[in-house]
Amino acid sequence: MTRPLFVLASLGFLLLLAPGCGDPVSTVSGSVAYNGQKVGDGWITFIPADGLGPTEGGPIANGEFHVEKMIPGKKTVQIVAVKKVNFARTGVDLSAAAREQAMRGDTSGIVERADEIPADAEGNNALVILEPGDKKLEFQLKSKH
Repeated sequence: MTRPLFVLASLGFLLLLAPGCGDPVSTVSGSVAYNGQKVGDGWITFIPADGLGPTEGGPIANGEFHVEKMIPGKKTVQIVAVKKVNFARTGVDLSAAAREQAMRGDTSGIVERADEIPADAEGNNALVILEPGDKKLEFQLKSKH
């Protein structure tokens, strides 16, 4: 009698040691646009709204993203997009570009910004609820100006 009880107790203990096995997961895909234009390259991040659990995400390419095996729940979605920046080849080119920017009122010294979507863009940091299974999301971000 004690041997079967020991075997059952051992199996139960092993099941407790294997978290994640059989847990429901979400697959999320969709599109991202900023001011009506597809986002070329960037990253989408899903952060647990309650601060518990892993932050998950994936790349945005040609305005589309696809992230698999995410833990369901309430998530804050952060979207970052960057554009290709053509760097000046010489100091003379850099100086000329900085003078042109200064004449337009921008004295920051940054010739061409790489960030395409500001962190405070309308629609960024949205709250979504992910259920187990597949989900399509569309993000239409807009500038605040």
